[in-house]
Amino acid sequence: MSDRHCFLFRRAAVTAAALLGLALLSAPGQSHALETHVLPNGLEVFLVPNSHVPLVTIQITFRAGAIVETEQLNGLCHLYEHMLFKGNERYPSQEEFMAAMKRLGAANWNGGTSTEYVTYFFTIPSDRLAEGLAFWAAALQSPLLRADELELEKQVVYNEIAGAQAHPEYRLKQAQRMALYPDYWFRRDVGGDLQVIRSATVEQLRFIQQNYYVPNNAALFVAGDIDAQETLRLVHDLFGGWQPGTGFPQLQPHKPLAGQLWVVVDNSPTQGLVDVQLIFRGPDTAVDTESTYAADIWTQMISSPSGRFKTAIDKAVPELHGGTRHISAGYYTQRDGGITYFSFKLTVDEKKTLWDTIVRLRAAVLHELTAMCDGDYFTPGELASARREIENQEIIARDIPARFIRNLSFWWASTSTDYYTGYVDAIRSVTSSDVCAYVQRYLRGAPFATSVWLHADDEARQRIMPRAHKHQP
Repeated sequence: MSDRHCFLFRRAAVTAAALLGLALLSAPGQSHALETHVLPNGLEVFLVPNSHVPLVTIQITFRAGAIVETEQLNGLCHLYEHMLFKGNERYPSQEEFMAAMKRLGAANWNGGTSTEYVTYFFTIPSDRLAEGLAFWAAALQSPLLRADELELEKQVVYNEIAGAQAHPEYRLKQAQRMALYPDYWFRRDVGGDLQVIRSATVEQLRFIQQNYYVPNNAALFVAGDIDAQETLRLVHDLFGGWQPGTGFPQLQPHKPLAGQLWVVVDNSPTQGLVDVQLIFRGPDTAVDTESTYAADIWTQMISSPSGRFKTAIDKAVPELHGGTRHISAGYYTQRDGGITYFSFKLTVDEKKTLWDTIVRLRAAVLHELTAMCDGDYFTPGELASARREIENQEIIARDIPARFIRNLSFWWASTSTDYYTGYVDAIRSVTSSDVCAYVQRYLRGAPFATSVWLHADDEARQRIMPRAHKHQP
């Protein structure tokens, strides 16, 4: 479950009878209770009492981000995230907003936009809980979205995204998105289109607010030194009048990939080294949740430096830079755009043709994929070790309430909280047959993209493939 959070952060600085769906959960390895509630307006509430430290973290998360955007709105969830800090009916200006946060003692706060969710949080002294909840209630329910402030903030966001896009690796990532998701690539682009940001209007932001910043598309997480019953009463009083949305636009599925794809980008700043990735689509949690558990076990086993996969690739392709140290593979969980990837670094050898090396590397990986359902490819010991390592990682991650709800909010948006609270039990039940089924469905014989990132001089000398095959944004 590592390497899953992909935020674009803006900035950082140091009653029960009226509710529906009450439940008490305790996940494996979890040292604190988790209470879940749903308000009549659809707002999901997660409470994690823990009195060890007199602090409380309040986090609000929306199922939004790039995933809900059209090409004409690409980047506006991120812009809206910025605008929430610019003032509301209770704190009409950004100065008053920030002053109120300072009075609350918020030493740790942030807002972030990702591919599949937008989130805000801060940590404050627990004796300021009521004021902290009232702060976020005002911010979420009554943002002013003033036209003059929007004009100023558009330039801030424009500069932020333009700076990110100026990085050489941006063009590579954009080319990968367009190759893997040709019809809806913008649903994977968090920063968004610069022209869309420059021409954004208040009316467009109100559309974002009315469709996605609504309680039936949100979850509120409160963790720390709290009394659960009193906290629930405060949440009901402050958020119960928040009007729900009437519905959400239907998410169109990505079309299946057709054939093998190549992505070649020649703007790497490093001469003599080539980054090569093989990227497969899926599984997506919205389509095949069960396979994601097997994918996580597979990731843990295939990452072993002395395992069969890395050893075989290193032997087949001696041009690998750093041997097995620079071979990586893994699975990244998403509701709409999960991927499995293999990543390598190759040393450019003037005496050898780079294209031939890449073809040989691809063949070696595909050969290993064919062999992975052999009974002895992954040993019972490796399977048991992978389960144990993942469980240990989860115990550590769930030990601190603030960290726990941060992870929980991610899973609430990308899958469900039940997925997360039942994750360790599901991992314990993964078998070698489950891993084989994942490999057969998503990797063996499946179409994929080969991504090559190299220095322009290396590309010019090696001519690794006809330019007509290059896929660039």
